[in-house]
Amino acid sequence: MSSLPPTPLLLLSGLLLACLALGGLLACLRAAERRHQHRLARMAEREQAAFALQDTLLQNMQGMILRFQGVGHRLPDGSAERATIETILDQADEALAEGRHRILAMRVPAVSGDNLSQAFAALGQSLQQSFNTDFRLIVSAAPVPLLAELSEEIYRIAREALYNAFQHAGAAQIELELMYGCEFFSLYVRDDGKGMALRPPSGYRGVAAMRERAELLGGSVEVLSLEEQGTEVILKVPARVCYQQQNRAGWWRRLATWLGRADAPG
Repeated sequence: MSSLPPTPLLLLSGLLLACLALGGLLACLRAAERRHQHRLARMAEREQAAFALQDTLLQNMQGMILRFQGVGHRLPDGSAERATIETILDQADEALAEGRHRILAMRVPAVSGDNLSQAFAALGQSLQQSFNTDFRLIVSAAPVPLLAELSEEIYRIAREALYNAFQHAGAAQIELELMYGCEFFSLYVRDDGKGMALRPPSGYRGVAAMRERAELLGGSVEVLSLEEQGTEVILKVPARVCYQQQNRAGWWRRLATWLGRADAPG
């Protein structure tokens, strides 16, 4: 009984393996596309809900605040009634600002692993215009693409820290530094404000949430603060967890990272 020569058998085996590999690749691509479409659908739902809240709840609150301001202006200066209304209006302004922040938190931009710095630049510019506080973005070392899912969580953590700084620090300047290290992706939010100890108790309610989010990523959040000397929020996530490709660079990346830190203006 004749048998096929070895060469055709090897070719058939190679073709079969190639087909299996191609099938696996296509399955991975389809799964990634499904995840991407699911993310887009969730973002669209959040965007729609945010617009609805902004168009109804916040505008109605703003209208009520303006009406109360009109009533307060008709009361005599120095009266107890006017003082009470002014206190209520101050609390309402804080609640309105918090509501805007929560709605902003629902409207997450399309953050991907390679546009994180652009997303932060746009966020910082928006906060700078809203709070009239200088903002600076620093990117140390060459950027490394991050996994898309983790990029969104990192963006949320940093946005919470930035909003707290703009809203409560009383700072003249706020800066955000992104450091793409060989072992960790690190993110620093710094301000030169009054320090956490002098901030209102509600100012840093989000710290616990930031830490919980970071722990889910396998990372950590640390807060350093001194009275009248400012606050620094530090997020660190292991490179093996968040980089799209494991960063295998050696001494040259460590040197580049160190030089980036040394050259960064104080």
